[in-house]
Parts: sequence; structure tokens; C-alpha cells
Amino acid sequence: MATDKGGRFVHLTPILKKYKRYIIYGAVAAVFANSLMLIIPYLLKLAFEAIEAKEPASVIFTFCVYMLSLAIVAGGFRFIMRRTIIWASRKAEYDLRGMLFAKWLSLDPSYYNNTRTGDLMAHATNDMDAIRMMVGPGIMHICNTVVSVIVAIGFMITLSVKLTLLTVLPMMILALGVNKIGGLVHKRFLAIQEHFSYLTSRVQENMAGVRVIKAYRRENSEIERFGKVSQEYADMNLGMMRIIGLFQPLISGIAGLVTLMVLYVGGLEITAGHISLGTLVAFFGYLGWLIWPMMALGWVISLYQRGTASLDRINKILDAEPTITNPENGGTVPENIRGKIEFKNLTFAYPVDKGSGKSQQPELQDINLIVEPGTRLGIIGPTGSGKTTLVSLIPRLYPTEPGQMFIDDIDITQWPLDDLRRAIGFVPQETFLFSDTLQANIDFSSDQTVHGGVVEAARLSALHDDIEHFPGKYETILGERGITLSGGQKQRTALARAIMKSPSIIILDDATSSVDTETEEQIFANLEKVLPGRTSIIISHRVSSLQNCDKIIYLDGGRIIEQGSHEALVTRGGAYATLYKRQLMEARLEKM
Repeated sequence: MATDKGGRFVHLTPILKKYKRYIIYGAVAAVFANSLMLIIPYLLKLAFEAIEAKEPASVIFTFCVYMLSLAIVAGGFRFIMRRTIIWASRKAEYDLRGMLFAKWLSLDPSYYNNTRTGDLMAHATNDMDAIRMMVGPGIMHICNTVVSVIVAIGFMITLSVKLTLLTVLPMMILALGVNKIGGLVHKRFLAIQEHFSYLTSRVQENMAGVRVIKAYRRENSEIERFGKVSQEYADMNLGMMRIIGLFQPLISGIAGLVTLMVLYVGGLEITAGHISLGTLVAFFGYLGWLIWPMMALGWVISLYQRGTASLDRINKILDAEPTITNPENGGTVPENIRGKIEFKNLTFAYPVDKGSGKSQQPELQDINLIVEPGTRLGIIGPTGSGKTTLVSLIPRLYPTEPGQMFIDDIDITQWPLDDLRRAIGFVPQETFLFSDTLQANIDFSSDQTVHGGVVEAARLSALHDDIEHFPGKYETILGERGITLSGGQKQRTALARAIMKSPSIIILDDATSSVDTETEEQIFANLEKVLPGRTSIIISHRVSSLQNCDKIIYLDGGRIIEQGSHEALVTRGGAYATLYKRQLMEARLEKM
């Protein structure tokens, strides 16, 4: 892992370097802001001594003007400090979130098979916010603390070494307590973020499955389950806040004790004539400046522990390596993509989580198949036979071993991913549409928006007439995952999206299962304008959808048990012929 080589800040450091100028400006502004403010107690000392010496009022007024001027200038520097450091933290959050999103898109589908959506949302929200707070307010307040402590102690030493030692020694005890409590905060916050991911997952699943919940009248039970999870989250946060709550009483107690000791010892020093009243007043001023940063230090430690806990979670994602990558030598792409597909002794099993302890069971075994350029392949077989798995390997959604798959006689592992996937139009079994306009969803696969092309693609997928009846037509906004459309309309939208791409290879994975037979016939009649000259792979449970294919394979148990043309397979009298006869009989019974 990258974090083993560069530490937990290995991904964050390059981002912060982009904005180091602003962080440096902010740190310098913090030095000036705090240094100028820390001159004021010393001026106050001089003012008290002037009063004791019965100096003219104009001298006292001059000191007041100096102190007011220093406060105004220090306020300007404090504004610059906040403006630069907080701005840098927001930009760093933006860059890190963008890096995280880009990383997610680079990972394989198998990663999402083992990761809850709620976990991803928690990483993009709560974890990012914790890291931003560590980078922004965390850096800002640590600058304030360091400068205030160094400058204040410097002035305090010049005022009274004895009182300074009396003040600093208890602070060393405080540092030990802060370190101990900070470790506890880190562990607690890591557990809280993990639980927040689960909480978010519960919400996401309930919102996505709300129709199922209502259909089975499970609202009350789900509310109860969510209440328990939410209560656990609240209890965990309260537990951590009890620990964090120890900071302020601890610091306040020590501060009060130090103040009493300074008052007592300082009073004795004044009585003995070793220091003046103005010196004691100034010392109390510096003591206040020392105590408040120390109280803020508790919050800063909490921000750091929360931020590093979240950063550890983000690093796990950024360090994850996709199993499917571009070839090291840049790959090979033919000048003209013909669309020949070849499987050689292919055996495939889905990747599993390494920590799950599960063994890999092959989904496909000994697949040998050649699909000639421009031909049409039909795939049929019982549920779970490996049909979707087989076609998912063509755009390299899952990894295969070298020498098992070839596109245009080039090993698929030697194809650059962009070029390979650009050549393939894929209508998956589970249709996914974005919460956007119909036009944007159809045009999603194209590099350039051409309204006429969108309309033509919709016509070919038998969707145009339906769209014309929508109030917004092609500008109609779809609900989440296209929920406002029927199942058939969603499938036809996905089909139009694939047609819009104008690919060399087109894969239809049961793309018409949700439409009626009449509409399906219309779709395939329209596709006769698109499919010729392109390599086409059509998966269907209906034999009628595959009759015009040049070759049909029958999958069962991850193996090809029959292949040939429709007529040849029917004549053979095997599994395909049995299925064909049964579906013919069902069709006749429906018409009766």
C-alpha cells in the first residue's frame, strides 16, 4: 500500500503543496496577528507604571492609542489568516473529493459488489468534512497556539522567571493528558465513522426499496430498525464527547490553579518589592493568552484525531488498485475495428473479497467460440447459466487471463480500455438511467450532442412515440434510476443510448424482456437498419428473438452445450429444440 511508503498523508500532501503559498501566507499572518496582540499586555504594564508614577493623562492616552492601533492591525492580519488557510482547506477538500471520485470510477465492478453505497456516501461527506476541519481550522488554531505560547512565554520570562516556572510546569502535566485523551478520540471516531457508513447504507437501501417496504407494509419495522441504528450512532458520539469533554474541565482546572498560585506568589513579590503591580497585571494578561490557546489545543487535538481517522479510511480507497488496467506498452488497436470476437478455452470465476474466506466457483468453463465480424450471435439458456457473465467479459468489466479472449485477433488484455469500450455498445440486463433529461440519457454514450441523432435512436428503439406524449418530450426529467418510466420504456431508452453510440460491436443483454411481443418485433425490425455490418450479440429468453441470428449458443452450467443456426439446433432435437417447442406451445395457448 502507498500509505506504507509515504505515511497516512501520502495522498493529502501533494494537494496541500498546491496551496502551500496560501497556507504560508496564513501562517505568517498568524505570527503577526498574535505577536501584535501580545504586545498589548506589555503596553498595559507600561501604562500602569505611568499611572503609578503620576504621568500626565496624555501619556496614558498615547498608550491607549497604541493598544487600539495594534488591535486593529492584528485584526487585519487575523482576517488574512482565516481568508487564506480556510480557503486552502476548502480547495484541498475539493481536490481530494475529486481524486476520490476519479478513483471510484477507475475501480472494477467487483469492488462495488463488496462495498455498500452508504459507505461510499460517508466517505464523500463526513470523512471529507473531518479532513477539511483538520486542514483548515486545525492548522489555523495550531498556528495560533504555537505563536501565542512561544511569544507569551518569552514576554513572561522577561517579566518574572519565578512566575513563568510556576505557570509552565503544570502545563507539562496537561500535555500528557492531552496526548492520552487524543488517542482515545482517534479510536472512538474511527468506530463512529464506520457506524455512520452503516447508518447511511440503511437510509439508502430504504429509500431505494421504498416501494417494496410499502408493498409488504414494513414501514414500522424499518422505522424501528433505523431507530436502533441511529440510537447506537448517537450513543457512540455521546461517548466520544464525554472524552472530549474532559479537555475543557482539565484545562480550566489547571488554569484556575495556576491563576491562584500566580496571584498568591505575585502578591508576595509585589509586597517584597521585586516586581511592580503593572508587571503582575501584564503577567496575568499573558497568562490569559497562554490559557486560551491551550484550551483551543484540546479542540485541535480532537480535529486532528478525527481527521486522521477519516484520512485512513480514504487512503484505503485511494490505495486500492484496479485489477483491470491498460497494457503497460500502450496496447494495440487495429486501424479498422472489424468486431471479430474469439474465446479460447476460457474459464472464469468472479473475483471475491480476499478477507471473506470464500472459494472461487467458476461461472464459465471451457468456452471456445468465434464470432465473425458483422455476424449476429444469439445466446440463450436457463437463468444462472452464465449468459450475462460471458458478454460482460467482452468490454473487460471483469479480468480474464491472457490468451483467453481476442478482439480482432488481438488479446483483449492488450487493448487500451478506452479504445476497446468505445467500440462496444452495451445494453445491460439491469437498466440504469440517470436523474436527467431523456435526451441526456440517450446521448450519454455519444461524444457530441446531436438532437437529430437522439430522435433517430429513439425511433429505432420504438421509444419516440412514447416520448412525444410526455409533457416535456425529450427534455422530460427522469426520476432516480428512471423510476418515472415503465420497465419497457427504460429498456428502450438504454437501447437508444447504445444505438446513439454507433459501435462496431453491440451487445443486447435481454434488452427487450420488459416489452410486449409486438413492440419487440417492431424493435428488431428497426434494428435491421442498425445491426447489419456490426457484430451483434443478443441474449434473450425468447427463441423468437434469436431466429435471425447467424449462430446461436445454448449455455447451461457455464458451458456451451449446443451451438449452430436456429434451423440446425431445432433439427438436432436437443435442449434448444425442447425450449423452442415449449415456447411455441405457450404462444398458441395464449392466442386461444
